[in-house]
Amino acid sequence: MTPCIAIIESDILAATGLRSLLGDMFVHVEILTYPSVEAFVADSNRYFVHFFVRDSILFSHVDEFDMLKDRTFVLSSGPGSHYAAAGFRVLDCTVDEKVFIRTLLQYYREGHPGRRSPGPSRPDLLSEREKEILVLLVQGLINKEIADRLDISVTTVIFHRNNICAKLGTRSVGRMAIYAVLSGLVEVDTL
Repeated sequence: MTPCIAIIESDILAATGLRSLLGDMFVHVEILTYPSVEAFVADSNRYFVHFFVRDSILFSHVDEFDMLKDRTFVLSSGPGSHYAAAGFRVLDCTVDEKVFIRTLLQYYREGHPGRRSPGPSRPDLLSEREKEILVLLVQGLINKEIADRLDISVTTVIFHRNNICAKLGTRSVGRMAIYAVLSGLVEVDTL
């Protein structure tokens, strides 16, 4: 049976975005979205390894997820400290993308000690120079700083950056960070 991740979120745009991010991380897991607990229960004849549940939905159905705390992530509109105090892992959806991804990757590392990647990474996808630039990019350096650090022109940095974006299929630094961490190019703590 294929392992699955359930995203229970009534906001279709938020659910779709999270599904896309998780798809970058978990390549051999089916990621399913549900607008409500009722829709999830109707399709629960699956093997779910994790649940991502909107805080307002969890609040109404806390009893159903109480036994699944170790596999449940609360999608909160703020720090969600009361959920954390109750033993749930909380993802604050109001923070910057990079902070959200760093928190998600830290949770992954805590739940899977010793493993770098939840799925096969593709470190050979990028050239050595592109990997160098990617590492500096996800650490927050701008084009000029990268050029100075590597002793190349800004135009060359932009050229490589465009190639990185094309190869990874994204312009999001957060999603590039996921790739960099899962490929072993950077540690979560350096983001």
